This record gives sequence, C-alpha cells and structure tokens, in this order.
Amino acid sequence: MTESAAPERPQYGEYEVEAVLGRGAMGMVYLARDRRIGRRVALKTVQIGQKFDDESDATEFFQRLQREAEVCGSMQHPNIVTLYEPGYENNVISFLATEYVEGESLRDRLKRSKPLPLDDALRIGEDILRGLAYAHAKGVIHRDIKPANILLSSEGQAKIADFGIARPVNSDLTAVGSMLGTPNYMSPEQVKCDTVTTKSDLFSVGVVMYEMLTGVKPFTASDVSGILRNVVEKNPALASEVNPEVPEPIGRFVAGLFAKKPAHRVASATEALEELQNLRSMTPATSVDAMPGEAAEAGANPAPGVAGTTDRADDDTAAARSGLTTQREVPPPIFWGVVAALILPIAAAAAFIHASTDPRPTAVIEPAKAMEFAAKKRALIAAKSLTTAGRYDEAIAAYDAYLKRYPKSITAQVGRADTLKGLERARAKSTVTTESKAPPDKQKSLWQRIFRRRK
Repeated sequence: MTESAAPERPQYGEYEVEAVLGRGAMGMVYLARDRRIGRRVALKTVQIGQKFDDESDATEFFQRLQREAEVCGSMQHPNIVTLYEPGYENNVISFLATEYVEGESLRDRLKRSKPLPLDDALRIGEDILRGLAYAHAKGVIHRDIKPANILLSSEGQAKIADFGIARPVNSDLTAVGSMLGTPNYMSPEQVKCDTVTTKSDLFSVGVVMYEMLTGVKPFTASDVSGILRNVVEKNPALASEVNPEVPEPIGRFVAGLFAKKPAHRVASATEALEELQNLRSMTPATSVDAMPGEAAEAGANPAPGVAGTTDRADDDTAAARSGLTTQREVPPPIFWGVVAALILPIAAAAAFIHASTDPRPTAVIEPAKAMEFAAKKRALIAAKSLTTAGRYDEAIAAYDAYLKRYPKSITAQVGRADTLKGLERARAKSTVTTESKAPPDKQKSLWQRIFRRRK
C-alpha cells in the first residue's frame, strides 16, 4: 500500500506559501518563504472575484496595482513596509511580495485594549508621522491611513502598510471626483471628492491618534452616511476632555490635525512630528506598571492586615523558641501616665500648627497646565531675547505667532509694542547716520556753498 503524498503548498513564482495571514482588499494575504534566499514575506495576492463592468474598470484596477508597486518600490524607510518584488502573470500584477512584520496591526491592538497608554499612543503617532514625512517628501499621498494599515512590530515600531490607493501628487489617476478611503478616517475633502493633498493624510493621523488616546472614533455614527456627515460637520470634544489622562496640549494638537479646512491644519507631517516630539518630551512618563515591583524591591509598607503578617509571626515564633518573653504586663497607673506624656506634646504641636497655618485652600496646578505655562514662558522669553539682540523683524513674527494662539496676552501685546518702538528707533538712527556721512559740502546751506566758491 503506497502512502498518499502530502498536499503541495501553493506557490507564486519563487514564493512558497506557509500560512494564511488574512484577507486583503484584493485577495488573500499569505505568509510565504522566498525559496531563493529563505526570506519570509507577506504575499498579497490578486484574486478578482467579480467581473468588471467594462474594460476601463479593469484597466484602472491594474493600473492602481502597478502604481502601488512603483510607489512602494521607490520608498525605503523604517516606518514604511518595504516592497520586495511584484509578480506578473499575463503582463499584469498577480501578487506583491512585501516585508513581513512580525507582530500585529494597530486595529488588533485596539481591539485588545483601548485607549492605549499615553506614551504608547504618542510613540506610535510619531512613527506614523515620521513615515508620512518621508512619503510626502517623495511626492506620495497615502489617502487611507487607518489602524488596519498600521502594523506594529514585536519591538513596538509602527510601520505604514497598504499604499493601494496612494498616488503621486501630480497623478491624475483616481483624482478629483472619486471618493476613495475608509469613511471613519477620511478627510472632508475626500468626502466631498475635492482635491486631496498631503494634509488629508494628516487629518487621518489625527483621527487615528484620537482613537488611540480615547478608545473611541471621533466621527462614528450608526451608518456610513452619518459618518460622512460627521466628518464634514462635527467638531468632536478634545481628546483631553474625553480622557482626563490626556494632557490638554496633546488634545489640542490632535484637534489641530483634523481641522475641517486643510489651511487650518499643521503645515506638514514634518512640522507635526516636531511639535509632537516637543509635547512628548514635556509629558511626564507614567510608570504605573512598574510600581508594584519597585515597591517590593524598596521594601514599601504592606497593605494593612495582608503583607507583613508572616514576618511578624516568624519573629514571634523565633522569640518563643528561644525562650524570650515578648509581652510584659504594665500596671495601669504607669500605662496611663505614659499615654498622657505622649499625647499632651502631640496635641500642643497640633494646636500650634493649626494656628500658624493659612486655612485657605491651596491651588493645585495640573501637569498639563504646568506644561502649557512653561511653553508659554519659553516662547515669551525667546521673543524678548530677539528684541534684545536687535532682531526686531523676527521678534515681531514671534510675538504675532504667540498672539495668534493667545490673543488676550497682555505681556505679549506690551512686548510687541516695545519691539515696534525699538524697530522705529533703529530705523531713525540708521537714517541719521546715513545723513551724517554725507559730504561736508552737502551738509552746508546753498548760500554758504556759493559764498565759499566766490572766495
């Protein structure tokens, strides 16, 4: 009796399938191995389950695949999934062999636990912006930033995946008039089928960060039409209002990313990354998870009636075994005399502290407010330093930027006015200096010069 042969694994070109990773928008996604070099890859296959209405639809579909291959092939960045090789069949792409990221997607992470810890959310946001800054510098707009397209490696690094509907900035393919993307994460201009720019990706990043920080989608609704209407019209509460653990400056930063009008958003992914890094550096790191271990190592006081019982029991047992008496009976007069001697000084001290202490409540400054105050103070000091250095134009620009954000700041208004006065004095001094350097003859009156020539 002959043994039945083991079923052969599917193969795509030089790639041998090892396992199923999931189903993508175009077909199955496999974990495969490159037989030539042994490298493991994520293999995105193209499996068309429906017929195209006409030849132009089929042409556009395969053009989009070809564009994804060209776009991804031109980019090499730690925060972007690398494309290794496209596979062709009958002159059209049949699969894409990409970097295999061992870990999970951000969508799966949010399904397990949300909201994310503050530092995790900010670190992932930085990685996304870092990858987008690179892609935008290459002239590529992703147009579908969402948790499912953010892969998290086992080391915690975030990588942007699936440039399937990305396009170069100067491309006309699927441009104005076509609504592509995922409703909850689309920008208003995508919903309206208007011109899409790199700022549309920033809007989507803001939505993703909001979900990481709060655990909810800012524009969610019961149906797609409601979601799209919310994207265009709704102004959600700040992330810091939904989740008190989020500092207010972070909440305002995220809101600035998904402002309704592109002109009101941060100028670029690079600027957004720099601002987020500054905010993160001012955010105190949380160490809640490490506290139990640290308390144990430091010998922290145990909970009443729980920890510490064993130690006390062991001490008593050891004393009993050694024949020592651990308790002695004290006569009542002596006992109450000792108690009185201890209580009276304590009561006197308490009365003195109460009398010398201001009974009015003390204000407590929240960390977020303290961070914002420190940032405001640094900005004002920098503007004043520019004025002191005589760099009046830069100082005025700095004050203008500050007043745009804090228009009621008296300090900034006074500083700007002083800077303008300094600029006027500098210009007046420059004019006087120029006039004083004129030739001696030109400084004299006309009659003085005529009389001198006649002499």
